[in-house]
Amino acid sequence: MENSHAERDEPILRLGPFRRAIFALVLQITEPLTGLLFPPDPSAMNSENHSSADETLGLEILKKVSRFASSTLDLDETLQQIIQVIMEELKVDTCAIYLSEKGGKQFQLTAWSGLPVEPSSNIVLEIGMGITGWVAQNKQTLALKDAWNDHRFVYFPEIGEERFKSMLSVPMLFKGESLGVINVHTHEERDFTNSEISILETISSQVSGSINNAMLFRRSEMLNKELSILYDISLAVQTTLKLEHGLWIILSGITMGQAGGFNRAMLFTVNEKENVLQGLMGLGPDSPEDAFRIWSELGWKKGNLLQWIIKEVEIGEYRKSRFNEFARGITVPLRPGEHILAETVLQKKPFNVKNGRSHPLVTEEFHHQLGVDAFSTVPLIAHEEVLGVILVDNRYNGKPITEPQLQLLTRFATHASWVMENSRLFSRLLDTNRELLTTKEQLSETEKLAALGEMAAEVAHEIKNPLVSIGGFARRLQEKIHTLTVVEASERDLESITNYGGIIVKEVSRLEKLLKDTLIYSKSGKLDLEECDLNSLLEEVLDLFKTWCYEKNIEVQADLSPDVVQIPVDKQRIKQVMINLLYNAMESMENGGQLKVKCYNDEFAGRQKMVTITFSDTGGGIPDEVFKNIFNPFFTTKVSGTGMGLSICRKIVEGHGGTIRVENVIGQGVKVILHLPLQKVSDYIKNE
Repeated sequence: MENSHAERDEPILRLGPFRRAIFALVLQITEPLTGLLFPPDPSAMNSENHSSADETLGLEILKKVSRFASSTLDLDETLQQIIQVIMEELKVDTCAIYLSEKGGKQFQLTAWSGLPVEPSSNIVLEIGMGITGWVAQNKQTLALKDAWNDHRFVYFPEIGEERFKSMLSVPMLFKGESLGVINVHTHEERDFTNSEISILETISSQVSGSINNAMLFRRSEMLNKELSILYDISLAVQTTLKLEHGLWIILSGITMGQAGGFNRAMLFTVNEKENVLQGLMGLGPDSPEDAFRIWSELGWKKGNLLQWIIKEVEIGEYRKSRFNEFARGITVPLRPGEHILAETVLQKKPFNVKNGRSHPLVTEEFHHQLGVDAFSTVPLIAHEEVLGVILVDNRYNGKPITEPQLQLLTRFATHASWVMENSRLFSRLLDTNRELLTTKEQLSETEKLAALGEMAAEVAHEIKNPLVSIGGFARRLQEKIHTLTVVEASERDLESITNYGGIIVKEVSRLEKLLKDTLIYSKSGKLDLEECDLNSLLEEVLDLFKTWCYEKNIEVQADLSPDVVQIPVDKQRIKQVMINLLYNAMESMENGGQLKVKCYNDEFAGRQKMVTITFSDTGGGIPDEVFKNIFNPFFTTKVSGTGMGLSICRKIVEGHGGTIRVENVIGQGVKVILHLPLQKVSDYIKNE
């Protein structure tokens, strides 16, 4: 049997609580006079006595409700007192109260008595769903003798509704909107009377304002607590410039009981280069025993929680946990439709997963690794760019993740996003500062080298002519003495003179070579650019050293990519660079070794198309005190060297708009890397 106010045959007089009380008072005052003026009809005595009893009961209930409704703003306490009054007065087996969420779109089971519902259960009804949802949507009371067979009935195994026959469901309205629903159940079939329905409706009307105030008070308390925690976390983050420490502090806030209260939290960052989501850190207990210990510590550290978090982060014990290692080992490709973490990044929205086992975006492997069915993910977004993801769960206490908790998690995620962004900006600022300092040093070095080049050119010009004369006459002297030595076979003095002449010629030759290198370095000429196949040029240069490599027991490995395109270079100068670098590499391997030469297409600094050539040797590397001077002109550790080889190489390569750098591993070897651009470049800046 179904009974609703919309379908009753007899009209019911609707009185508000205040008017009902006044009406009862008037009845009490006028009742004696009525008895004197109009003697009672014996046949109507029972009906009048029953009505008077109902009014008295209604007044008693209103007194009770008014008493506790005005005594507390604690929502849980208020709801339990309401349930106690309803069950005592209506003599029902169960009572349940559903309250609205998401602006009245959903109704959650918030308080109950007599239902076999676990405290951790999360029973939520969409508006219009089931009997409760229908009542909330239509704002009408339903009294059902056989609720189980009603077409609006929706079964929840957690509630065990199969044990109940009859049901009375009353909406709680506040300013015309559904604030919630009160349901009562009985094990036996029962026709709820108009009096019982009126009592429950009266209670609902009386307590709706108090419940609304308690809900607002709870939300304000939660908001105040969230703001306080976020403020504390902000202060804690400001105590460190290290990104890792800042993120650990935020994860600590997420897992604290006063804040999100989640059991575990993991943070992932986006690796744009490899297009994956990489686990960065995980914070949470490794076992139920560990969880109990941590929560116990948090319980007595309430006053010093902020200082405790900072201290724990500085100690760094969190790095040693198995859960942190597990989180750091997770890598997820950022491909659509494959993984819940990837979708959080790609869709830029949070996910509250309630059943991971059946969720299409939760892989079986990931579900097994997490060990929980319910978890939530939120993206870390700054300037419309997703930087990473935070994942939380309640593995050890099994509590459901509610909508308010997810909103709080989103606020923490926003905080974490800006910590990451600020750290990234700070890192870029440091890099830019280093680049400026390096550029300043290079500029200063360039100015020095320019002045040195001008001086060298002048000096070379001044000593060139005398050297030519000295060299010429020294050679003629050597030839002449040689002739005299042949004619007169036993002159020891002439032999000494011959040796002196040979020394003069040798030293003059060395000076001439030094002058030649100096002039090459100091004098900039126009590049004779032509399309060049660098692979062919490398093969040509390697052929020149083939015999030497064989004699020195040096194994040459050439990896020349066939995709390398021809580029405009000064062929002779680039050939000179290749010869110098190969010569240096082979000189470093006196007892044999391995020489690797590679040539391939590349992108320098992720933007400019380049051809890269590398020369790697196994000569043991260069000592640090020597390595820092390898590009300085005239610096050499060789007996017969001029110290100009690498300086000339760098000038030629930079003249082509390219770069040259050296990687040095002491005990292993040296790797020289050339980057040459595909486009044409301007000529050397001429030194007038």
